[in-house]
Amino acid sequence: MESGKQLTGTLALAVFSAVLGSLQYGYSLGVINAPQKVIEQHYGRSLGVLPEEPLLLSENGTGTEKQEVHPSVVMYWSLSVSIFSIGGVVSSFLVGFIGDLRGRVKGMLMVNVLAVIAGLLMVMAKMWKPHVMVIAGRCVMGFYCGLSSGLVPMYIGEIAPMAYRGALGTLHQLAIVTGILLSQVLGLEFLLGNDYYWPLLLGLSGAPAVLQSLLLPLCPESPRYLYIKRGMVEEAKKSLRRLKGEYDPSADLEEMRREKEEVEKEVQVSIAILVCSISSLLNIWSIAV
Repeated sequence: MESGKQLTGTLALAVFSAVLGSLQYGYSLGVINAPQKVIEQHYGRSLGVLPEEPLLLSENGTGTEKQEVHPSVVMYWSLSVSIFSIGGVVSSFLVGFIGDLRGRVKGMLMVNVLAVIAGLLMVMAKMWKPHVMVIAGRCVMGFYCGLSSGLVPMYIGEIAPMAYRGALGTLHQLAIVTGILLSQVLGLEFLLGNDYYWPLLLGLSGAPAVLQSLLLPLCPESPRYLYIKRGMVEEAKKSLRRLKGEYDPSADLEEMRREKEEVEKEVQVSIAILVCSISSLLNIWSIAV
């Protein structure tokens, strides 16, 4: 295989380490669904709208016989689910800033702190008010996932050789659906989706971040970030050789040089300018209609 186009061990490690963030995103997305009835019972007891008694599960593990759920429990449960998306929406606007601040690798390392905090909040849900702990943990986890879902494909797209860019790019989506599947399996009543282990089920959302934090320091920084954003040519060469093996990186560097020139010519568009532009287009459209 031509040098510079082969799939090296360092490249495989870097991609695997990055998609752990996508796996965590998928797990967090699906984990809240399976133990719904169990968690609602704990919410009800904490809020004082249900008696302090053990939760009795039916044979299929879906909970007790049909009973009316208190409006307060419904409200807090709905917030537990939706706060994840709200946190993700807010943090998604910061992906570019975090990625450019210290680099793609260090950016992913920085945001892993949020995932660990979120996991600890949820795993300790029984130690205080479950509805408060779970909502707080889900909010922080949503904030993390909004950042991770942008940083991961950004990093993979920048380090992948042209021949593998499409294939490696799909691993982000594959890891997400794998995380969803894993959360549904572990959420079965006879595994972790029961009255005793549901905090552990939710808290495992932060586990991939711990493994990722151990592996990312072994991964090279994105050469495109080093060259285009930081102008560090020699560091970009070293990163390319670590990712692709020993080869002549002149062609890749020339491509990045042209891309950098094109970027410098373009007008920088901020979120505020983008929102204002969309608002103006909507006003024009409404007038025309």
